[in-house]
Amino acid sequence: MTLLGHNGAGKSTLIGYLLGFYNSLDQHPFLPHYAEHIAPLDRHGVGYAPEAAWLDDNSSGLDYLRLMAGLRGVKQFDAGELFASVGLQADPKKPIKTYSKGMKQRLLLSIALLGNPKTLVLDEPTSGLDPFGREEIEALLFDLVKKHELILCTHSLELAFSLGIETWILREGEIALRQTFTNLDELKDAFFAHRPKRID
Repeated sequence: MTLLGHNGAGKSTLIGYLLGFYNSLDQHPFLPHYAEHIAPLDRHGVGYAPEAAWLDDNSSGLDYLRLMAGLRGVKQFDAGELFASVGLQADPKKPIKTYSKGMKQRLLLSIALLGNPKTLVLDEPTSGLDPFGREEIEALLFDLVKKHELILCTHSLELAFSLGIETWILREGEIALRQTFTNLDELKDAFFAHRPKRID
């Protein structure tokens, strides 16, 4: 599914809930509503890529893959193969300070793919990229959605429609609509019909 909504709609909160970041529903006012629609995911079958991460520029991509593999119980992985699968053209042993913004986004995607998880949860994977980088990441998403269950948070109505999966429109902490759209104009009309009372 794709998650659409205004800033502050609760998209990141929903992702946190799905990933088990909250211990109880009273930790955030949006959670009871979300719990009516969906349950948290089984963490063992999930790969997650945040919108951005505080990466130690002196560490390497391989360092992060090893760290996350240990935390997730992934016994074996091929760093070069993972990098190639997300189009990351870099030596895994080179420090992250040599990476561009787009390369860092690809690194986060490669970490999410460790262990070939059933479900990928991706929070704004094209955020901050130039049009060329955004086009490449979107092409990768079209490939990933064929192989994994995808939960994607995005501000791009065009991307949400093009993926061809169910779209959830969030407004002010509530799931206002769940639908698979047949054309982009229909999605746009539905999105703007659920305009929030206040724009942040």
